[in-house]
Amino acid sequence: MGINRLTKHLLPFSEPVILKDEQSHPAKGAICIDSVVIDGPSLVYHVFSRLLSWKGPTLGILDAQPSCHEVSFGVMIFLLQLACSGITINKICFDGALPVQKRETRLSRLEKSRQKLELLRSKALNASTDLETGLQIDPRKILCGRSLPARYKDLPENPFMVSAVFEDLKHRWNKQNISAAVGDSFSFDLSDLEDYPWTNRTVMVPGEADVECARISRSAGCATLTNDSDLLIYDLGTRGSVVFLNSMELNGWSSLNPAESSIKAVRICPSVLARHLGIANVQRFAYELSTRPRLGLAELIQHSKDSGEVTLEYSLFVQEYQNDLSHRVIDDSSRQRSQSLDTRVSEVFWQYKLRDVYMSGDAPHIYLGILNEDHARKCAWEHGRQYRSLGYSALNASCPSPARFTSVYEYTRRGGRIAVDRITLDDAERVAAGMKSVCERLTMAQTVFGSHFASPTAWRAFALCEVYIFKATQVYLPNAEELRRFFRQGHMGKEFNWSDLHLIAETQAVLYSLRVLKQLLEVTNHRTEPAVKTRSILAGLPPLHVLMRSRHEMTLEYPCYDAEGFEDQFFCLWERIFGTRPQAQASPSQLPHKQGESRARTKARMEQDIGRPSGQQRPFNIYEFLSQQ
Repeated sequence: MGINRLTKHLLPFSEPVILKDEQSHPAKGAICIDSVVIDGPSLVYHVFSRLLSWKGPTLGILDAQPSCHEVSFGVMIFLLQLACSGITINKICFDGALPVQKRETRLSRLEKSRQKLELLRSKALNASTDLETGLQIDPRKILCGRSLPARYKDLPENPFMVSAVFEDLKHRWNKQNISAAVGDSFSFDLSDLEDYPWTNRTVMVPGEADVECARISRSAGCATLTNDSDLLIYDLGTRGSVVFLNSMELNGWSSLNPAESSIKAVRICPSVLARHLGIANVQRFAYELSTRPRLGLAELIQHSKDSGEVTLEYSLFVQEYQNDLSHRVIDDSSRQRSQSLDTRVSEVFWQYKLRDVYMSGDAPHIYLGILNEDHARKCAWEHGRQYRSLGYSALNASCPSPARFTSVYEYTRRGGRIAVDRITLDDAERVAAGMKSVCERLTMAQTVFGSHFASPTAWRAFALCEVYIFKATQVYLPNAEELRRFFRQGHMGKEFNWSDLHLIAETQAVLYSLRVLKQLLEVTNHRTEPAVKTRSILAGLPPLHVLMRSRHEMTLEYPCYDAEGFEDQFFCLWERIFGTRPQAQASPSQLPHKQGESRARTKARMEQDIGRPSGQQRPFNIYEFLSQQ
């Protein structure tokens, strides 16, 4: 996660290198790097930033944000160019869990993202109408530096992109999909690649990606591709080094012969650097910088030479960079099961499996990303909580009694701060009841949509219904025209506004919560009929790069389906839930009521329509809601 100014101090001591297979493509007089390990999250954020730098200045502020699909495409292009250059990729490592001591850093990052969202809310939304319909990303957009336009510097990151890239490297990018994606824009013989070239090299580490990258760099003597200066502090051995992603520049690229291009970069080899500076190791320099951030380079070097004493503070500092799990016995089953999990879900999983490393306090923690939502409204993660809670409870109930917890802490945005919500976990009996209710609800949607249920649009429609179910004070419901416009154009009114943005975020929260439930069911031993059927239905959830498409991508996707047939099925589902089909009239946009009927009576009738006696408190979760049907 980086020590402030460490890279700035040490970068002048870096050396130029070329990423190329020296035997196949000799580069005279240059240091060649032909074997690497990749810091997965760092690569994802790097590609996101590079893609953002190429966005036009006239785009709406959020239309400029690279989608999960774009970032995944960009990562694939990056890796394909490495393959063209003959680079051996040992591993692509992703964080499966972060140690307890990194929690404060995690919270500070969440707060920084929240501040970006708050700043975004102060700007005009300005949705674009003339966006491109295709996606073409050549390596120059990924491997050539470009200044980020000032208007995009505070744009929030895509909260799902790291998990989407991990999933795609595992399951999406095979030779057929790569060939279809790059077309004629990238002339490369794919026959030398494995069918899924990065599946076995992509790993969800039972810990920090940094730790595994350092271990591989040390054992293989290879370079770590990252933008995280923390890698300089680990023991990389005598030959291990760090190549900074943002220093990589592609030269002489041609789509007809990409193998003839070269990738220039700079590297730092910590052991060589330490000898050059006359200090014991870079760890000591980093420690002095962390305790004396105002000192200049010469003073820091001198302190690093003079401070030979191993104090308690220094030992604790170094311990953060020695969290090597190789000595721990981790069963193969747990390792394998974690490879199907997103980073956030994996972290919950490992807090159960390695609680002495990743647990502190009385409950597991999960940190939910900052969604692209309206900062002035209630956090969109309020929606879908019942599904996440069921997933946590199912995982908890599958553990032996002594290993169970009573709650889980979720960290999300609450107004203008990051806050923790304590979610009480249910026992096995309530988990079974909840599973039955969720199964019934999903089965109802599956029955109504029929063959359309395989489409991402149907899942979004289901999520949209869920959002309106749990808007407790909601009296007005959208009419048919508004609902059609939402799916076809990405907004309900005449133009895109903050309400539409927030509604998309709420549906995404529901969809991702279903994904959390799906993944946690996959790593538990629940074998009841509702659990098995629920898991089977949720297996049809589209991958993240599809599920979390941008507003523009969703509108392009919609004509691919039988729109009228889908909408009729959606309105049938709406009627099953709310007791009446969406009204065809464009105005007023509300659930119709008899002329002269009061808002209170309308709300009471609506509550009765969805199966709840007037005046009864809103069910806290979907299980209670369904039990009243």
